[in-house]
Amino acid sequence: MRILIREVRPVAGDTYEHIDSDFEGDVLTIGRATDQSIQLQDRQLALSHSEMSKTGKHLSVRAVGREQLFVNGKRTRASQLQPGDEFEIGAYRFTIRQAPPGYDFAITFEAGELSAQEVAFGSSFRQSLEEAALSKRKLSWTFASLILILFLAIPSIGLFDHERAAQLRATPFVPDDSLWSSGPMHNAHRFIGDNCNACHVVPFVMVRDQECIACHTSTTHHVDPDVHHMAFLEETRCASCHKEHKEPGVLVRRDQGLCGDCHGDLMATATSPLELYDASDFEHHHPEFRLSMLVPRGTALDMEWEVERRRVDEPDLVEQSNLKFPHDVHLDPGGIDGPQGVVRMVCGDCHRAEAGGAYMQPVTMESHCADCHLLTFDPGAPERVLPHGQPDTVVRLLEEFYSRELLWGEAAAPTARSIREARRPGQMQELTAAERAQAVDGARQRALEVAETIFERTTCAICHEVERVDDPARDSPWQVLPVRLQNVWMPKSWFDHASHRTMACTDCHEAETSSSAQDVLMPDIASCRDCHGGGQARNKLISECVDCHVFHLRDTGLMRPDEPGAMLRPVISDLDEIRGDRVYKMTPVKRP
Repeated sequence: MRILIREVRPVAGDTYEHIDSDFEGDVLTIGRATDQSIQLQDRQLALSHSEMSKTGKHLSVRAVGREQLFVNGKRTRASQLQPGDEFEIGAYRFTIRQAPPGYDFAITFEAGELSAQEVAFGSSFRQSLEEAALSKRKLSWTFASLILILFLAIPSIGLFDHERAAQLRATPFVPDDSLWSSGPMHNAHRFIGDNCNACHVVPFVMVRDQECIACHTSTTHHVDPDVHHMAFLEETRCASCHKEHKEPGVLVRRDQGLCGDCHGDLMATATSPLELYDASDFEHHHPEFRLSMLVPRGTALDMEWEVERRRVDEPDLVEQSNLKFPHDVHLDPGGIDGPQGVVRMVCGDCHRAEAGGAYMQPVTMESHCADCHLLTFDPGAPERVLPHGQPDTVVRLLEEFYSRELLWGEAAAPTARSIREARRPGQMQELTAAERAQAVDGARQRALEVAETIFERTTCAICHEVERVDDPARDSPWQVLPVRLQNVWMPKSWFDHASHRTMACTDCHEAETSSSAQDVLMPDIASCRDCHGGGQARNKLISECVDCHVFHLRDTGLMRPDEPGAMLRPVISDLDEIRGDRVYKMTPVKRP
């Protein structure tokens, strides 16, 4: 059983002090001897007077030998006690209290009026400094002088003699200036040297944010202050997270608590509703991944793209890129037919990480598809290929090609007879207006026939969605739906492909079984949890929040802009210059 024992002692006047102690065991003993669980300072009591034990769910008290006690004013030798019962042993009164959480029982006891002999009896167990021939004043001066010598005088030698200071630091068990020094500067701040005033501007005031931002002018906010007003972030100093003069020198916090302290319960610090889920541990308390999906709006001629945030595990999630591409066909282990024979492709043939390792380089027709997907259109001219561009341009080029064939080549007109009459060598003969019109009409008809095959059945239709457009102002009645591939699926996270180069792409992306370009091949959180755990993970790779997320978001404003409304240009790599589909949007919020 576990009992909370509270002794009530008078201090001065009508004031009392409470001294609590715990007892754990089967039998609690009460008496005058020093081996008793509760020692009573009363010479008239027996060395072992009473015992307390647990009987069923109740506490019982029993006098030892011939001793007696008073329970609720009645003389007895044993009794079962309830909360509120009182019993007396000599000059002491015991009260049974309601047990607090974690205890089986609780007891308070206090002494009545003690005689001078009883007080002397209690003090006989203590020894004073005077009895040990020691003086408090002498000890105070001795220890004060010793502290001044050891922790002030000797370390201060380093202020006047740097060589002697180095010797003191290298000598074990000898105090040096490291006892009260704030510690060395981080390597990133060594250029400041001994100019403490560069950061510590106001005496006896901690380093302010304005001193930090004076150098770190490109530092951005953690959230958009125009959208979220969070007093907690505004009151938190830079130095609260970026600790200087610490060894080992780490200026950037990477522990899970940096993010989890707030994101574990966002509504406790947010002043407006958020569409953000709480997260404090990647393995046990983290929502499913959300993707930035590109959704086309409008017709083929005026199509625009919007971004929607969707959970990766939604059953109706599809990629609407307007592209036809079966991954399983291209990754067939037996290979795929190409112009030069069978080609066995791997993911790396098209998907290559950029220099930073976080994102993939764009996939283009010219760099990745043209070797196999030839844009030829006439078996008689295999060296002639069409440009990968607008349908109007393709139709005009076809017209030009067949016009030249009909006007200057050996090709026959649609009427199966030559448009031009025979001429003698060296003699030029111009076409009549009727012949030229017939040639133009024939070339136009031939170009449209070939274009219909290309756009609706072969070349273009293999990879693209094609629609007919009724627009007399256009040269082509076909329109290829614009294609836009998402490169940045999770714009608020960071993933290093280089760190995962020992794995196969198909370990995370189920491309080998994907037969449609509408399949979203991004991994869910469960696949990452096979290897990655939270900050306290065992037998897994410990992954803190900052391993995948950054604190200062690039698409928010500067913490101290050089001019009102100044924004930091969001550039992550050189590929940003050619990417039209990079997404820089905060996770949507519900505005009040």
